[in-house]
Amino acid sequence: MTAISIRHPRVVLAVWATLFIAGALLALRLDGALSGGGFTNPRAEALQAQAVLEQKFDEAPNQLVIVLSAADPVADAAIDEAADLAREAGAERVTLPSEQADLASDDGRTVAVIAGFTADSTTVQNLVPELQASLDEQDIADDAYVTGQPALDYQLNAHSKADAIRAELIVFPILIVVLLLVFGSVVATILPLLVAGSALMISMGIGTLATGVTEISNLYTNIVSMIGLAVAVDYSLFIIKRFREELAAGRSTPDAIHVTMATAGHSVLFSGFAVALALSALFVPQVMALTSIALGGIVVALVALAVTMLVLPAGLALLGPRIDAGRLPFSSRRKRPVSVAGSARIRRPGLVGLAGAAVMIIAAVPIAGLSLQSPVASATVLPAGDPARAGLELLETDIGQEGLFPVDVILTFPEGTAAETALAETGEARDWLTDHSGVDGVLDVTQFAPAGSPLAQALSDGTVPGEVERLWNSTDGAIAARLLVTTSDGPDTVTTHALVKDIRADLAGRVDGGVSVAVTGATAQGVDFDETIVGSIPAIAAIVLTLTFIMLALAWRSILLPLLALVFNLLVVGASVGLLTLVQRAVSDVPLNSVTPILLFAVMFGLSMDYMVIIMSRMRELYRNGLDYEQAVLQGAARTRGMINSAAVIMIAVFLSFMTAQISIVREIGIGLAIAVALDAVVIRMLVMPSILRAIGSRAFGRRAEPEPASDPDAGREAPTREPALT
Repeated sequence: MTAISIRHPRVVLAVWATLFIAGALLALRLDGALSGGGFTNPRAEALQAQAVLEQKFDEAPNQLVIVLSAADPVADAAIDEAADLAREAGAERVTLPSEQADLASDDGRTVAVIAGFTADSTTVQNLVPELQASLDEQDIADDAYVTGQPALDYQLNAHSKADAIRAELIVFPILIVVLLLVFGSVVATILPLLVAGSALMISMGIGTLATGVTEISNLYTNIVSMIGLAVAVDYSLFIIKRFREELAAGRSTPDAIHVTMATAGHSVLFSGFAVALALSALFVPQVMALTSIALGGIVVALVALAVTMLVLPAGLALLGPRIDAGRLPFSSRRKRPVSVAGSARIRRPGLVGLAGAAVMIIAAVPIAGLSLQSPVASATVLPAGDPARAGLELLETDIGQEGLFPVDVILTFPEGTAAETALAETGEARDWLTDHSGVDGVLDVTQFAPAGSPLAQALSDGTVPGEVERLWNSTDGAIAARLLVTTSDGPDTVTTHALVKDIRADLAGRVDGGVSVAVTGATAQGVDFDETIVGSIPAIAAIVLTLTFIMLALAWRSILLPLLALVFNLLVVGASVGLLTLVQRAVSDVPLNSVTPILLFAVMFGLSMDYMVIIMSRMRELYRNGLDYEQAVLQGAARTRGMINSAAVIMIAVFLSFMTAQISIVREIGIGLAIAVALDAVVIRMLVMPSILRAIGSRAFGRRAEPEPASDPDAGREAPTREPALT
């Protein structure tokens, strides 16, 4: 492939430009095609029970809530107007405060109108801005907001896109400055930016095409920007840096490209596939949020890899020595000697390496108290002032959102069960729930149909009056009863999560053995999601560790080096999650999102391969071309130190730029990855790894194959290695 890029550079660049333009045109349509949410497990109990609600109790699958607030009690005319706007938007069922008392505050100054839609979630999400605009134009109350889960998801989508754009605007100037300092050349600085920009645009375009096949979360945009900018610029940096070294050694442009791609290029190729394989483990839970993150990361990593391996060599072939054009005044062409004095002074490298590893283990200790929970029915993930968040906060302070997001318990009785028996069992369940801590109230059919009442008799006769249709269903002799549990705390609290688990574990034992108990609602969906993620951790870890080990073992023909790589990477991930936990506790009492640690594990395991492969490959290259083992380790670490530090600064700048994100999970991921990269580059790659390798000795690299005499320490770089597969 390198030969094609060298022989036909203009053709390669023309194809690249065409794909760039096509990707940009498709990317314009991506925003409207993405979906909000994705933090549910469609195969878990809560969503299965939600389907029962829709079928038996005619529950609308998607509900928007219009919140009206005024200085005086909200007029009935204003409520009716809000209801009409909801119907015009396509709502098939509208519930007013006059029909459900808990939809109004005690003073009547805040009211809620629930609009039920049978359309799919993406369709309902896209109705939100128009409905909000209509409310603003009509001015029917002092404040009018559209909230509810579809509205939260829509706003999450909108802010996610804004976060990605803001981060890119922040980081690109930083990248320009860093690359100018690294290369000292305007032309060399522009190339990585072109690679990164085209990788992002093509990946966004592929994302638009993918939405025609499957539902994709708005997190796709964030992960493409986050991973794409980091790997594309770093891969370009590694290639251009080596190419300039080979030119400086006196090679012709074609030879310099061949040597570069046979050494740094193969390291980059391996690193790109390592990122993709590590991220592929995120498909295991089969939930949209992680699937979208995995897809975005894999797509942008492979696109960045393709552009780096094919397009960049074509550009280098056309530029040749002009890669140094636009050299800055402060830069110097003089080659600085490589210093290894600091590393060489370490007299007991084994102890130093173990001490560094111990520090990383200590940093990971806070994981022991780690609390994970995905936000459900919560607006805290959105910025203050967002209409969906403002509406939900109004509900919480003035009305109480517990009634809008109850814990939904469904009792399904065996076919042929008498209505009297079902009513008695439902009463038993209600009594148990009412006595449970954290429960504020329970709404069920027995409150309307006590034993011996006319309504109870009607239910026995198979008639379901309208006032209890949402609580009782009798179809073909099968009875289902519904209990709506309001909690003393909000739906997103640890207490309510524990309540859901208790109901599932214990309620079935309080009713007849043949009665099926299912729990749904926003909190139950969050519990299922968290359990899905936590339950997937062993499989995800096993896949990432196994694939990484196999790739390294095949590439390096070694068992020891892959094992060391796994240990180093685990130290980085553990320490970064531990430090992120400390940061989270310092700034907030909200638990880490359950997605964050497993995402850090998969992403960081892939990204850390960059540094591992680049440094180790240079060490092995020097060793196999004649250098003494210890000198090869010291020289390899010293020669890659500047490049690795520059790459780390770039990655850290990219990840920290997402600290400005208004979506909390994006901030968590950005901070966690920045911490991980800093630890990886500074502690592991520059201290622990060289020290441990020195302590192990030459058996780490295996037997030297036909060593070539090296008259000076630079000889290892002047000739391509005999094992181009990874060096």
